[in-house]
Amino acid sequence: MIMKNIFVIGASGFVGSYLTRQLLSEGYRVRCLARNPQKMKDLARNGCEIIEGDITDLSSFEHALESMDAVYISIHTLAPQQAGTVDQGFMDIEMSGLQNIVRACEVHKVRRLIYVTSIGISSDSKDAWTRGRWKTQQYLLNSGLDVTVIQPGMIVGSGGQGFNMVLDNAHRSLAFVIGNGHNQFRCIAIDDLVFDLIGILNEPKSYGQCYQVGGDDILSSDQLIDIAAEVAGRPHPKKIHISLALLRLAAPLIERVSKAPKGAIKGALDSLGQDMIGDSSAIRALLGRRPLSYKQAVDLALKMYKK
Repeated sequence: MIMKNIFVIGASGFVGSYLTRQLLSEGYRVRCLARNPQKMKDLARNGCEIIEGDITDLSSFEHALESMDAVYISIHTLAPQQAGTVDQGFMDIEMSGLQNIVRACEVHKVRRLIYVTSIGISSDSKDAWTRGRWKTQQYLLNSGLDVTVIQPGMIVGSGGQGFNMVLDNAHRSLAFVIGNGHNQFRCIAIDDLVFDLIGILNEPKSYGQCYQVGGDDILSSDQLIDIAAEVAGRPHPKKIHISLALLRLAAPLIERVSKAPKGAIKGALDSLGQDMIGDSSAIRALLGRRPLSYKQAVDLALKMYKK
């Protein structure tokens, strides 16, 4: 069966919005879950059906998955709207939401589910966020559904939080870099990531698999900034490296002031110190597409930004 009726969770986010627009352009029928449908007017005008709801509320899925063939999940538990408590961390919230999604899939007999996480997810990671993501991955992979997990590294595209920080630094004469600037990333253009996400949709060989995705370039934080500056026609900025250890000490205060979820800032800082390299050969062999280089991806992102 060719799956054409798609439910997207996280369509208001960076990856989810690109994915939804591409699905619509390729003729898929797309339905999305949104806390605030008013923020999704552009997608609605393009033919996307918007259902108001929240993944942490099981009743949101009472009818949402009716007639759907597959579900994409692209959510970011460090986002401010994910409210944590002393007893419930931000990854606990995501797990609760995923359990609701799986229950709804079982009720509506939707077997296909695709989940976006990131390179570096493992059970023995140093930071709570990636350890928590490993647990959610394992939960989905053992759910009995036809699950595929896609793990990108640094996503290069207009609107991405990580890449926006790189681009902002690239346009400055003095760049502030968190950490020593040496941690390395495998990069992927947002268009290539969306191609992979849609490419595996109707591919049974991908069921039960985790795929690390990205291009050939493996670059340090400093190199990401310098190459982006070159593509933008600017000189390499001078860099001031900000100690992760000092920022970790200040994390609880930053969370209180910014009203971020408990543990979110520390989790983000811990993950920033990790390399995100992985091995993208498996999905390339499956789908047969060579990704853009980092320079090409930056050039494309800059052109999109100017539109």
